[in-house]
Amino acid sequence: MRLISFLLSLVLILVSCPALAQTAQPEIYEAPKQIVVTFTGDCTLGCTPLEREQESGFESFIEKNGLEYPFANVKDIFLQDDLTVINLEGVFYDLDANRAKKTYTFRSPMAYAEMLPLSGIDAVSIGNNHSLDYGVPGQRDTLIALENNGVNWFGTNEYANGTFIYEKDGVKIGFVSAYISFWWGKGNSAIIKQCFADLKAAGCAVIVACIHGGVEYDLRHDNNQEKMADAFIRYGADIVIGHHPHTIQGLRVKDGITTLWSLGNFSFGGNSEVRTLNTYIAQFTFSFDEEGKYLGHQLNIIPAHVSGTTEYNNYQPVLVTGEDAAAVIKAIQYDVKGLKLNPYIEGVGAIQNFVPAPKK
Repeated sequence: MRLISFLLSLVLILVSCPALAQTAQPEIYEAPKQIVVTFTGDCTLGCTPLEREQESGFESFIEKNGLEYPFANVKDIFLQDDLTVINLEGVFYDLDANRAKKTYTFRSPMAYAEMLPLSGIDAVSIGNNHSLDYGVPGQRDTLIALENNGVNWFGTNEYANGTFIYEKDGVKIGFVSAYISFWWGKGNSAIIKQCFADLKAAGCAVIVACIHGGVEYDLRHDNNQEKMADAFIRYGADIVIGHHPHTIQGLRVKDGITTLWSLGNFSFGGNSEVRTLNTYIAQFTFSFDEEGKYLGHQLNIIPAHVSGTTEYNNYQPVLVTGEDAAAVIKAIQYDVKGLKLNPYIEGVGAIQNFVPAPKK
């Protein structure tokens, strides 16, 4: 509620000043109970074996600047919400053993997991194609490192199956995630369906599904992403958050459910070069009545760049304003059908219209 009041005051100031407010601003929805959840794109908090010893590599930046470095520019946002969730691509693992036979494998020391609570990050999705980069031992140590630092995890793959429930004021929000290749696997959809069933049985008023799929660096989502999102919605998802393409894509609002096709990269240690700069923080405010019944949600798009410089990747996302912010909104709009996104407001974000909950 504190954050919503803060955003509301900023919007009112902007609306009262014609020089700043050039378009009608959306109404800020208020409700007896609200939960603010922040999402980011792919966070690879480690690097490849090739870049591990190089000055341009992620680990070199951390050893020089400290564990709070990657999220220093956005930490204040993470600390003001109720819950911050990232997609964790890679492992916290101290050994080079058990490396998967693939082109890109990402890892960092188990001690690096501390950067998450230091930056206000509360939970991570591991339902992606890099959670097993160092096999079962790497994933095991990753989960140990997360749990030792009080960071919640959720995701389903060949060797792990976990959901996460966040609770505030007697209201529960459940989280589930999976990689598209796992979901396609024989019998695996039943495992994921059971995750949704368990969250419903636990009394979750809202279920957030993180899906990992799509074509890398494609500016538009594909049919496979739609199939996966629609399946998870049938299973019970109220919000769908997409990852994997490494670039931002559009969104869909349909039947009371918002799907974000791809949040792009965020703090991405997987490459010392900046291949795509635009990203954004997706902040949802979920509203409930006094009894905890879900009323709907409102999205604020907070534009950012994955790096503070374009000359190289400094692994430190930075918020952007003005033309840079407008360019992020334009890039999202490029992959949106039948919906005009609300514009960016300086110092606030691009607050979208309230989406009422589906009638059930």
